[in-house]
Amino acid sequence: MSTPKRSTPSTAAPPNPAVFPPQTIFDYHRTIVGYHGTRRATAARLVDGESFGVSENDDDWLGHGVYFWEYAPQQAWWWADRRYGPDDAAVVGATIRLGRCLDLLDPTNMNLLKAAHADMTTVLAVAGQHARENANTHKYLDCDVFNYLHAQLARQDFRYETCRAVFVPMRSGGGMARLWNRSGVFEGGHIQVCLREQRNILAAWSVRRDGRYGKDK
Repeated sequence: MSTPKRSTPSTAAPPNPAVFPPQTIFDYHRTIVGYHGTRRATAARLVDGESFGVSENDDDWLGHGVYFWEYAPQQAWWWADRRYGPDDAAVVGATIRLGRCLDLLDPTNMNLLKAAHADMTTVLAVAGQHARENANTHKYLDCDVFNYLHAQLARQDFRYETCRAVFVPMRSGGGMARLWNRSGVFEGGHIQVCLREQRNILAAWSVRRDGRYGKDK
């Protein structure tokens, strides 16, 4: 499948009042433990204090940033094994302060995201362009909407430090992987955190395959 042509509108357009920062700002004065899949050599540098690499793929479902699985080391190992192979895969754990968090487990934050989508679509239409569409495993539209939202808010001197959401994977043939017929529980469902401010990482460490601190022999 070919990658849809990027059509994110310019952020030079006047900001839509509906995409203004929310009037009530919650600073999440709490930390979570996130797990990040990577290569062994990269993991060693991260634990030594090197900055995490920012993901800037055109289908990052929460927009650009550093991705972590919240309290889910096995999800990180599963991804790292598939991406780098069992011999080179590694996982780094991190204590992350959520801070100003676009938490999509809070339904009120959905309104801001919907406004950004509507505004982006309108700007594109005026320019004679169309928004990209999502595919089952490639979230092109989601990526564009989040990046557009953050760009609009940055123009108003507001920045979210983290974004947090539940991800439910799709089956390869379509549909969600319910544990059984009409179940509300989904196989592979998890919470991901997209970190936008690396100063919110308070500590980092190596993670064994069983999820504990340390390195496997």
